[in-house]
Amino acid sequence: MVILKIDKPKWFTSYDIVEKFKRLFWWEKVWHSWTLDPMATGLLIIAIWKNHTPYLKNFLELDKEYITKIDFSIYSDTRDLDYFDTLKKYKVVTENNIKWIIKDNCFVSAPYIEQIKKHLNNIIPYADLPLTMFSAKKIDWKKLYELAREGIDLKLVKKMKINYFEILEYKFPVIKLKINVWSWTYIRSIWYRLWKQFWLPWTLIYLRRTKIWNIEID
Repeated sequence: MVILKIDKPKWFTSYDIVEKFKRLFWWEKVWHSWTLDPMATGLLIIAIWKNHTPYLKNFLELDKEYITKIDFSIYSDTRDLDYFDTLKKYKVVTENNIKWIIKDNCFVSAPYIEQIKKHLNNIIPYADLPLTMFSAKKIDWKKLYELAREGIDLKLVKKMKINYFEILEYKFPVIKLKINVWSWTYIRSIWYRLWKQFWLPWTLIYLRRTKIWNIEID
């Protein structure tokens, strides 16, 4: 059995990577553990050998670590830069040493870093978080993003687990975070919960998976 650590490039799907290895090893079975969104980069584990790809299931319950950035001045209908129909940039202004977003002719102030930490701490270790419709998760054999493109919003909520986080940088409107989560936790769901506390626009502009369990991309 061959297990490969792949550093997935941006704008490739996880299945794109699998297809490349299938062409190289056409007589074997090739699969990956855990999908990364097309705009995401980082660790993707590939197994090659028809009798051993089931061992990839061992990776499904493992914790994962990400580096992520969001921009509070951008709104996207998919909540990332791979938008479907809408991508809107809001103006950021500074007045009395406070930064503001001009949204719908209203001024919304930038949250302090202490406020962000407080709300993130409130969802550790477990929280019921909303599932974004632009997701590869399947409901009745249909992917959520396919339903979203039909204008359907199921307003789903799921219990997720966040182990810990570290704010690496905060220069409004962009915040950079390192976060360690359980396998079935969605990064955009965490940001979606945070957005509901501040009512600012937000879009995920960077996502990189750096670790699965103790397997690091480096």
